[in-house]
Amino acid sequence: MDNQLQDPRADGGDLCGNPALARCEINVYSYGFDIPQMVSSGDLTGLVSVYGYVVLVVLVSRVVRSRQPGGIHRKVIHILIGNIVLFWWMFDSPYIMTFLAAAPFIPLLLLVSPLSPIRKLRMSFLGETAGESHGLGLVYYAISWTILAFFLFNERMIASIAIVAMSYGDGFGGLIGKRYGKRKILREKTLEGTAAVFTATFIATIAVILFYQFLASSGTFGTLLLDPITASGVAIFTGAFVAAVELLTPGEYDNLVIPLLTASALVLVGL
Repeated sequence: MDNQLQDPRADGGDLCGNPALARCEINVYSYGFDIPQMVSSGDLTGLVSVYGYVVLVVLVSRVVRSRQPGGIHRKVIHILIGNIVLFWWMFDSPYIMTFLAAAPFIPLLLLVSPLSPIRKLRMSFLGETAGESHGLGLVYYAISWTILAFFLFNERMIASIAIVAMSYGDGFGGLIGKRYGKRKILREKTLEGTAAVFTATFIATIAVILFYQFLASSGTFGTLLLDPITASGVAIFTGAFVAAVELLTPGEYDNLVIPLLTASALVLVGL
């Protein structure tokens, strides 16, 4: 099947791209900024979903820490938070998605980071989690979301692949590498961990592509349709690229470097 661009908006759909799923619009004040003065029901649903899911991930990780000591809860946060991309398609406005659903996490996470001037926040659950790992890792995570949400709003499948490459690829690479890694290939990175990065990224990429293909075929969200061979090629390329980048990138910066470089690479190859 040839690749084709399916965009329901071309058929006279509403802001969500689906004439059968009309969304209400609520006027809000723009305070002088030249931005659309509308918040659709899709934007509201997206905001509630994103913030609700983040709370759920924090609660789950607290339970994991109480039952599985040893830092496994950090990887739970790292991996599960990537599923936020499952809600990105709901948004109609890049401004709402960027500045209300992504950017606010930057100052919030800075306040619980080791750099926070507020000791009580540094000693909170998220503060201790950040301190046990790379201090600004979660902050870099939020910066990546924000940049991708703004610049790739119209290419959300690419942005989503970039995020899951970091969350699942790097996340499972760290888990497998620390538990089963024996053959070191660069600094503390192991062959087993790098292989896990490739495998997890490949699977996560296929999952994202299938998810967006489902949205497109159901008329919910317009996106590029890929045939199975092309989708597999994209997943192999992404897995190999992320494995190489993760291997070469210092651990404290991978939450920033991996998603941004992955998104850039996918744009450059014409996805």
